[in-house]
Parts: sequence; C-alpha cells; structure tokens
Amino acid sequence: MDTNDMHAQARRNRSSGAVGDVDFTMMYAAHDAFRRDLQRMTRAVAAGKADDPAVRAGWQTFENQLVNHHNAEDQAIWPQLRDRVREPGEAAVLDQMEAEHARIDPLLAAIDDALAHHRPNLAALVDDADRILREHMDHEEDSALPLIAQHLGSKGWNRFQSYIRREYGLSGAAEFLPWILDGLPSIERAAVLRQLPAPARLLYRRVFEPRYARAGRWGGFA
Repeated sequence: MDTNDMHAQARRNRSSGAVGDVDFTMMYAAHDAFRRDLQRMTRAVAAGKADDPAVRAGWQTFENQLVNHHNAEDQAIWPQLRDRVREPGEAAVLDQMEAEHARIDPLLAAIDDALAHHRPNLAALVDDADRILREHMDHEEDSALPLIAQHLGSKGWNRFQSYIRREYGLSGAAEFLPWILDGLPSIERAAVLRQLPAPARLLYRRVFEPRYARAGRWGGFA
C-alpha cells in the first residue's frame, strides 16, 4: 500500500482505530481526551472560573498527560520511524511533528503564567492552544500515523506501547486510564478497555476510576 492510500485509509478508519495492520485505538482516544479537556478549559475560562480548584486540577492533569504523551513520541516513536523512512516528504513529516511539539510547550508555559498571575490574555492563550494542538493532532493522524503503519507496522507500534507501559508504571496508569476514559461513549470505552489485560481492567474499575472521580476534576465543566 502506498503512502497516499495509507492517508486515505487513515481518514476512513478513524472510527475503528485501525490503519493498515496497526490498531491506533489508544492514540485516537488520547487525542480525543486532549480535545475534550481543551474544550472544558475554554468553557471554564469563558465563565470566569479558571481559578476554581477543580478546573486547576483538571488542567494540571491535562498538562501532565500531554507532556508524557509528547515525550514518549519524541523518545520512542519518531526516532525509530526516522530510521526507516526514505522519502524526503516522509522525513519532512517527522520534522514537522517535532517542530509542532516544540511550539506547544512554550504556549502551555504561558498559560500557566497567565493562570498564576491572573493575566488578561488567558482566554486568547487558551484559544491559541486549542487551535494549535488540534491542528497538530489532525496532522499527526492524517500524515504521521500512516507512516508508522507503513514503516513500523504492528510490531513497531507494540514496542512503542511497551515503552509507554514501562515509563508510566502502575502510578502513571492510575491517572492515565481514568483520564483517557473520562466521558467516552460506551463503544469507544469498550474499545479502549479491550486493549488492556484483565488485571488492568479490574484495577481501573475497582481502584483507579473511583479515585479519579473523587478528585472532582473540572467540576461543573466535566
């Protein structure tokens, strides 16, 4: 399958999570969770509730997950993919992914500063973050995931997911799993849970999700 066909398949199969022989369910679910939290933050800022402790807790979780997500990609997926691509256009996509990540980090720092010092440009910064991060995730889904499927396949993707599990550990999973599943419709929730081994599903239902819910992240904006 050539690259153009992979791009087309990525668009067609967004709902199923599959591109080629790679199941990107967890990647799509993480992107959807970032989109969800950006929408929550936008609503909270518009309502003048950015100082609400529940909103701050939700935003901190969003930032934690985004930093972890991008660090994992930068360290364990783009380098192994760069070793495999051969076409200049494919290498350019990886350059763009890294440049987009670098653009997002300072914007998050500016939002944190605006929150801490009640700066009047908070709404504009959150709007910028919403637009830039959504554009990046759309770009990644349309252009980078097909390259992963084409050049690394399910074996390479599974190595990346194993890396994430090692890096997160049990304590990381305690936040990541309920965060990614927060508010997901039942079909998507079931697809994510099928990615987990039985012990992880049990821990999520009995320990992680109840603990996450008690924290009350986002308050009335959840």
